[in-house]
Amino acid sequence: MIIGEIEKKQNNLQFIKLDNRIFTENNFDISDIKSQEELIEKLNATNFDNNTENKIILIGKRNFEIKISSILKLIQNDSIAKIKDQTQIKYDIEKIAKENSLRGIFVKKALEKINDSNKQEVLKAIEIGLEAL
Repeated sequence: MIIGEIEKKQNNLQFIKLDNRIFTENNFDISDIKSQEELIEKLNATNFDNNTENKIILIGKRNFEIKISSILKLIQNDSIAKIKDQTQIKYDIEKIAKENSLRGIFVKKALEKINDSNKQEVLKAIEIGLEAL
């Protein structure tokens, strides 16, 4: 809860904690997980403190398609409030760039566009493009 006084030239606000629950973010590497069912089992088996709400950030190279909405429906761990997918598809981009195909040409042209400031954006574009092809 926030209480305070608001005046024309000054604000005096104070936060008062009402609950003992803490919100935490946890990275969860899924590189070794082979299916969505295995991911759900591992999330259900993970022990969290009873006084926490957890945001799970999935990281690593994935071997399967992730559907966050179906995962949230099937997990039985009440401490997990949100799941965010920051994984990448397990591709060998350099090998694909050398292929003599539409996929190879697409990856090669996209890799030419990479500079220090946009590397993650280009890699995400390559991932989306390869899924479409």
